[in-house]
Amino acid sequence: MISRPAITTYFLGAGSIALGLHCILRPKQEYARFGLPLEPAPRRSSKTQKHGIPDEGQPSPLIHIKGIREATYGLALIVLQYLGHDDAVTAFNGIISLAGLGDGLVIWFYGGNKYRKKAYGHVAAFVALSGWSLWRAFYGRRW
Repeated sequence: MISRPAITTYFLGAGSIALGLHCILRPKQEYARFGLPLEPAPRRSSKTQKHGIPDEGQPSPLIHIKGIREATYGLALIVLQYLGHDDAVTAFNGIISLAGLGDGLVIWFYGGNKYRKKAYGHVAAFVALSGWSLWRAFYGRRW
């Protein structure tokens, strides 16, 4: 088994765990960072609405699922690298890069005009991660 430089994998894993924790600890802010509008707030009667100010929306519990997804991706990358499974790290990173493409498509179609440009960041993550995986698979063996 050929060992490749591990620092990049550890960095990506830690970043993914940090994104996951952000989803869980600050779900409202994660919507804007990710590129989706908040879910519509439930309608309240005029008696319970505060000073006639409309509600801005609320986060869906699904954002916590996204956080768990991100954190487990990062943890898996770190553990696979620590155990020395370089080929598994390469394959897994290539697979999770597809999440960036899927996220970009969801934001493009459902984020509205306000967030549509955020889709480019997700597609760029897909290109970077899949490119890195391809590099590891075909050229990284020289290391």
